[in-house]
Amino acid sequence: MGIQVGGRRGGPMSDPNVIPFIDICLVLLIIFMIVVTVLIAQMGYLSKLPPRAQTQTPPSASEQIVIRVTSPCRPGQFARCRVFINREEVPMGQLLGRIQQIMQGRSTQMIFFTADDDVNYENAMRVLDVIRQGGARNIGILTEPIGTVASESLGSPATVQ
Repeated sequence: MGIQVGGRRGGPMSDPNVIPFIDICLVLLIIFMIVVTVLIAQMGYLSKLPPRAQTQTPPSASEQIVIRVTSPCRPGQFARCRVFINREEVPMGQLLGRIQQIMQGRSTQMIFFTADDDVNYENAMRVLDVIRQGGARNIGILTEPIGTVASESLGSPATVQ
């Protein structure tokens, strides 16, 4: 590592020496990192973990409510849609009353909603509106098909009252 005094002809050199510049930048970076850490510790901005929350046990399969909309449920045929609460088919005209009956005294009950792929979006949203009108505030939308094991463990209609 030598120092050149001039170019080929003895004139001024145009190559900057960046190594001292990089050394100065690294030293300044280390100084700023230390200063910021000390200031944060003195100001009280260190993160404090919240107290451990009490975990609730998930409801058993017999307490879960799954509302499923199946075909035929084409545009403009809302009344023809087939709606199931767990495994029990409920006529569309009785859906609101049945949901109100289920939600009595269970304001925090989670209701799961799913619809077949060929169900019209408008009809699915109308069923969701009926569920909300029935008093359900916690609605989970299932995006994956319910397996045969899960559908068998949904509970019988007698458990949902």
